[in-house]
Amino acid sequence: MIELGTRIKALRTARRMTQAEFAERINVTKSAVSAYENGSRLPSYDVLIKIARLFKVSTDNLLGYSEKSAVDVTGLTQKQINVIQDVIITYKRHNLLYRKMMDDDSVADRLVAMGLIDEDEADWMK
Repeated sequence: MIELGTRIKALRTARRMTQAEFAERINVTKSAVSAYENGSRLPSYDVLIKIARLFKVSTDNLLGYSEKSAVDVTGLTQKQINVIQDVIITYKRHNLLYRKMMDDDSVADRLVAMGLIDEDEADWMK
């Protein structure tokens, strides 16, 4: 399980937010953010909820109890929501296929034999 500080830092940096910017958004000091991220201090319940709302994740996700993320589709049409759901399904299928391919060394060998990739490209797949 990934600890809370690591999750907070990953969410913050993924949004290219400095510790100071993040601290201002959740109404705490920069040193408090640093302490949360290095694991020397835990945020209060109120701050934890502010963090979850800011990053649009559940508190369970922040605490490592759930890997599910929510996407806010408020204001979108049903057609737009359906497109987003289709994209998510496509990425999930792609990732599953990719993981299966990476688990099977013979896939790279078959692609080389078919002339679709060369030996050097096959090496990174193994």
